[in-house]
Amino acid sequence: MKTIQGSCDVLMKAIMRDAVAAFSGGRWVVPGMAVLLLFAGCAELKVDRPGAASEADWLTEGDSGQREQVTRSALEPPLEEVWVYNANAGFGPGSPLILGKTILVGTRKGEIHAIDFETGKRKGTEGFGDVVDGTPLIEDGVLFIPVGWGRQAVYAYDLARGQTRWKRKGAPISTGLLALEDAVVGVDAEARVRKYAMDDGAILWEQALGDRVTVHATPVLTDGVIVIADDQGRIVALDPADGSTQWTKALASPVYTSIAAAEGTLFVPSTRGRFFALDAARGHIRWQVALPDTTVRFTAPAVDGSLVVVGASDGALRAFDAATGTQRWLFQDAAALTATPLLTPSAVYIGNMGHSLFAVDRQTGALEWEGELRGRVKSALAAREGYLVVLSEPRFVYLFKSSSASSDVASP
Repeated sequence: MKTIQGSCDVLMKAIMRDAVAAFSGGRWVVPGMAVLLLFAGCAELKVDRPGAASEADWLTEGDSGQREQVTRSALEPPLEEVWVYNANAGFGPGSPLILGKTILVGTRKGEIHAIDFETGKRKGTEGFGDVVDGTPLIEDGVLFIPVGWGRQAVYAYDLARGQTRWKRKGAPISTGLLALEDAVVGVDAEARVRKYAMDDGAILWEQALGDRVTVHATPVLTDGVIVIADDQGRIVALDPADGSTQWTKALASPVYTSIAAAEGTLFVPSTRGRFFALDAARGHIRWQVALPDTTVRFTAPAVDGSLVVVGASDGALRAFDAATGTQRWLFQDAAALTATPLLTPSAVYIGNMGHSLFAVDRQTGALEWEGELRGRVKSALAAREGYLVVLSEPRFVYLFKSSSASSDVASP
């Protein structure tokens, strides 16, 4: 299928073509309306009724503060490609967002793209710093954006008005943000955790995790604590009210991807072939997986009350009993897996580093469907009511329709 380019791009080309045709007497003659479109509204990032989010929308990394990466809607294979969008830049490890009839994608060029869910055409674009690596989040019609490079660390952008509400300088933030009731929590490149007030960006508290520490995992909210994992293998639980430390756990195995939580258990992917399940209340190890190959790195997991599914650099997608750690099944692929899987009621979806997207049976791990992409998959997926959004390097956004979808296009 031909890649769908943004409608603004087409309009801009038409304006410039008409302007060239109108060149006369040594000066440019451009219609007034064209000037307005050229300099004002064409690329404006706005969303209709952004505060009217539904439960079906995907508004944060993993679709919740616990980063479960689960969709409760049916998403049956096979999938059909609906459209492909060119974002003109690569993506971080986080997921796209879905708000009504708009898909929002951050890029490593520092842009947020708003894409029409039905047509795949660009609705607007806005630049924020140099890199958007972590997943933004949407709360009450405001898009909160972590910036991975540049002078600003966090933006709060009003999607209805199409303008920045506030921004805060600081060290870059390359992970996703966490939403609390009236605040946003981010962890910067200097391993400092900050709680920002949603309304004006005031820093409500700040906590330093230590020297020579880097955080690659997006914060998780579970059992009344904020949990953060660092690249030294230390897991820290903080009180959301004041940032005070509630407990710490040293795993001695670096964490480079996001963690997840479900029913009082933290699921921590690590390097050195190790995967941990911790008690969220105190940090005790409930069970762990130690592979013979210590070079293996696990991806961020997808988890619900009974099953936890995690990919790995050895090309294996593994499913474990969430309570005991017993391995349920293993699906082996030839290419490495670095992206977070997506867990559905009947299947598990995951993309690999070899340009493929897979669906495997949730109960057995048997391959049910495979699709070919234009590039590798390193980012988490997002889903809504029988549709799947996939980010593929070096710059492509895909929308796939499930055989279980009720209509030709989603109807948010």
